Amino acid sequence: MTLLIAVYLAFWLASELLAPQVPVKVEVWAGQHLLGQLDQESNPALQQRLDQLLAMLPTGSPLHRYEFSVSLVNSDEVNALALPGGHMVIFSGLLKEIRSENELAMVLAHELGHYARRDHLRGMGRGLGMTLLMATLFGQESRAAGIAARFFSGLEMRYSQKQETAADTFGLQLLTARYGHAGGATNFFERLEGQVGSRFDYLLASHPHPRARIASLQRMITEAGYPLADTLPLQGEELLIDNDRAAINADGPSE
Repeated sequence: MTLLIAVYLAFWLASELLAPQVPVKVEVWAGQHLLGQLDQESNPALQQRLDQLLAMLPTGSPLHRYEFSVSLVNSDEVNALALPGGHMVIFSGLLKEIRSENELAMVLAHELGHYARRDHLRGMGRGLGMTLLMATLFGQESRAAGIAARFFSGLEMRYSQKQETAADTFGLQLLTARYGHAGGATNFFERLEGQVGSRFDYLLASHPHPRARIASLQRMITEAGYPLADTLPLQGEELLIDNDRAAINADGPSE
């Protein structure tokens, strides 16, 4: 018991370093648990756009370890999550702010960038790390794993400035590979920069300031010599969340 407690405490302190080393099958189990805490549903149109980006990945990409899926959560929160095991979650509040196919691709590609570095595990921190340890040591269906899982069911993703910049770099590269240009990479952030209100609070609190992200992305585009071109309109009725979407597109984000 003493040894177990020592291991438990050691993992608590070092989880952000050790969590990315857990087996993918255990990570998938953790992701399924988290997904079960959300009121989410599959969305074929979103999945199609994710699959189009995945098709651009090189053969040796570490992302091939995952079977990716994406679902939609009906919430006004402007946010997206990269859950363990390859499952992305897009909040309808974010989707309502998207103006083009290219912008949506940038959002999805950015989340893929977190998976490439396994930031999604580091960002979840100690609660997830301890749960994964319990599942690895005692089995995914064990009482210890179940108890630990309850402690991180309400977790929040927090990434460092360095992690966000790396994910933006990855996202920009994948966006350009998909469309042949970097158009749409900064559009969402340009609109977000002047926004206030509770719907944007989490995104503004948990990510670098939009102005900094715009400057960083523009610098990347210039240094890489990526061309810019017009974006494509967002197609597909499945992505039009509600009847006032047209008004949102015409008038801009609501206050």
